Amino acid sequence: MTPLAELASMAPTASGQYHWVFMLAPKSSRTMMSYLTGWLSVAVWQSMVAMGGILSATLIQDLLVLNHPETYAPKGWHGTLLIWATVTLAFLVNSILGRWLPKIEGFILYLHVIGFFAVIIPLLYLAKRVDATTVFTQWSNDGGWPTMGLAFFVGIITNVGPFIGADGAVHMAEETQNAAVVIPWNIIITIVFNGLLGLGMLLTTLFCMGDLESAMAMESTIHYPFIEIFYTSTKSFVGTTLMVCIVLVLSYSATFGQFAGASRQLWAFARDRGPPMSNWLLLVNPKSFLPLNAVWTTCIISVILGLINIGSEKALESVLSFTVSSWEAAAAFPLALLLWRRVTGGIRNRPLNIDDAGIDGSSTLVWGPWRVPEPLGTIVNVVGLCWIVITFFFSFWPSSIPVTPEAMNFSILMTGFWFIFGAIYYLFIGRKHYKGPIIETECT
Repeated sequence: MTPLAELASMAPTASGQYHWVFMLAPKSSRTMMSYLTGWLSVAVWQSMVAMGGILSATLIQDLLVLNHPETYAPKGWHGTLLIWATVTLAFLVNSILGRWLPKIEGFILYLHVIGFFAVIIPLLYLAKRVDATTVFTQWSNDGGWPTMGLAFFVGIITNVGPFIGADGAVHMAEETQNAAVVIPWNIIITIVFNGLLGLGMLLTTLFCMGDLESAMAMESTIHYPFIEIFYTSTKSFVGTTLMVCIVLVLSYSATFGQFAGASRQLWAFARDRGPPMSNWLLLVNPKSFLPLNAVWTTCIISVILGLINIGSEKALESVLSFTVSSWEAAAAFPLALLLWRRVTGGIRNRPLNIDDAGIDGSSTLVWGPWRVPEPLGTIVNVVGLCWIVITFFFSFWPSSIPVTPEAMNFSILMTGFWFIFGAIYYLFIGRKHYKGPIIETECT
């Protein structure tokens, strides 16, 4: 995320990754590379909204199973309706309450912190502790993989998912004051702050998990073993329900921001004549100054994706892996190009005058006010690219072996299809309209 923060400081724009690719890539290939990056980014953010709906829906279904195990049997269409409810709420917040979205997000930050302590304190106080040796030295390979190392890499994808979307502030850059400084710090603080909270919650859960086999055995009836850990700790259905409801509220709240980022990314790409129906998608409501057509489209896409749950819940869960793989691919392009510009000296510290600071390969690139000093910046850039390659590769793997059609991870098919379809669309239609991101300049 640090190299992305540097790029956000150089060019704070709602376009994000595909704008930076156009800015950094050679002139001969920058238009197509930028287009395909934007094509992937739009898909990532649209699927991210659906993932927020899936998380909220499955949490509600798990609460019903927990409290009414004999009378409630989850159905696919139940999940679809719950996904639609989540998406509808996010739509209302981003449309009718759109002007108050910053204040709503600020309030959610308080809920985020309070919710952390509201969950962690009862666990630490009530749960029977597991010794440190078990937590830090015992490894589990429930996927049946031949080595523990391979099981580790397959399992890291579920930990990568929560960090996707940390660059969401980038797509709100054009609605932010002093974006060249605020957006990079927002990205870094988001990663550090939530990473520390996540580490604290992870360690607490591991020390309070009790019997791991009992928690994992609950996967046959519920989606999330942590619910069983909550119940084992509190010995109370009411207490467990309240703790899960905290997670549920935060899941709903996260969808608000995901929806905002998805609609702004779609609007920015439409402004540059990237997707179909761009002339309609780029329109901004004159009263609210919100891209309501993009907001409506984001809602409709998520509603359509929710229908998949009726036929196959596992197929819809592949959307998570698709989100990871597509985001990693969309981030790999600008990070690789930034590294190339670093080592070739293609970015200078300060412009001599405003006319020298361009955004394309034919002009001199200039570092923004937020930058990691060298050589640390290059080291972080290299490590980030290596991490992307690893997570991209393992995002296509199934969670366990032997692989059955029902348990197959279809994200490789989804990612490959979307990328190839985007390339074909660009060659036959997109290149006639997309000439790169529109650059706004001030005349004096």
